[in-house]
Amino acid sequence: MSPLTLLPLLAIAALLSLATAGVLLIAGQGAPQLAAHVAFALGVLPLILAAMSYFVPVLTRGAGAGVAAWWPPLLAWAGGMLAVFSFASDFSPTRLSLAATLGGLAALSLGGWTLNRARHMFGPRHRGLDWYLAALGFLLLALFAVVLMPLFPAQRNALRLFHLHANLLGFVGLTALGTLQVLLPTCMGKGDPGAALRLRRDLKWAAAGALLIAVGVSLPLPPSVSRIASALALSGAALYGWVVLRMLRGWQSRFGKALLQLHGAAPSLTAAALGLLGLLALGVAHGFGWLPARPAVAGYVIAFLLPLVSGAAAHLLPVWLRPGVQGPWHQVLRTRLCRWGGARGLLLLLIGLVISLS
Repeated sequence: MSPLTLLPLLAIAALLSLATAGVLLIAGQGAPQLAAHVAFALGVLPLILAAMSYFVPVLTRGAGAGVAAWWPPLLAWAGGMLAVFSFASDFSPTRLSLAATLGGLAALSLGGWTLNRARHMFGPRHRGLDWYLAALGFLLLALFAVVLMPLFPAQRNALRLFHLHANLLGFVGLTALGTLQVLLPTCMGKGDPGAALRLRRDLKWAAAGALLIAVGVSLPLPPSVSRIASALALSGAALYGWVVLRMLRGWQSRFGKALLQLHGAAPSLTAAALGLLGLLALGVAHGFGWLPARPAVAGYVIAFLLPLVSGAAAHLLPVWLRPGVQGPWHQVLRTRLCRWGGARGLLLLLIGLVISLS
């Protein structure tokens, strides 16, 4: 398959997977793990790895990705198919471990390719690469937890919780935050001088926050000292939320009311960032026992992932379909795809947060 056709196909497949997962979670059909893996393993993971393969050459100011860079998303897609099949049938630990291994090989190969491109680039390294490498590190940790589950059955629930949060906030969250700092100003057609500083300063806080949350929610401590785990998770949520708030405040200062338009990709991406922040707050409420945890997964898909993927795809699909010099064809298609983007993003945000509260 040509690299030029893979990204649009994966973007469409991801949107269909997210919509399917959202319907399954809302309707209560099938195991929640099945819907979650339809969304993440089959939809989001291959798309993110393919998007990294697209953005890394841009960030390293080098030639476009060769065919070798497109094997990781295909490996991840194969692993996602295997995981979904396992959850739809017999929850086979062997198949799930194999699926995790395929995903791990995809992450390792993409990380190695990214480091190699960074070593051979001219000029200073773009800090967005560090966010991608950190996200791939979280993906490896999350997948390693899956491999450990059959080996330590007594710790399966703790490993499952670590896998979930390392994926959602570590892999997906760090990738999104690192990409949004560059993508949203591009969508606005206006530079953001503060983005480079935030990318350089905030990665350590976001990564530390994601790790503290993942460890805190999964740490198997006795009730007498369970407050330690809660403190870790709450500290992580505060660090992570502070990073998202800094980004939103920087956008508001730079772009103002343009972020709230009815049309365009940028308002949809803003809604996604607000959704991530809102879900962090709801996660804290769950930590205090005020809200159930299960609806938060559906909320994450609808309030964060759907406006994120739809907004990014609407802006980037014309470039992916016809790479090269941008012309009237690209502008016309982008205008059509981004029509009602702000209204759509706001609606998804509100629906997702309401579902998370149910």
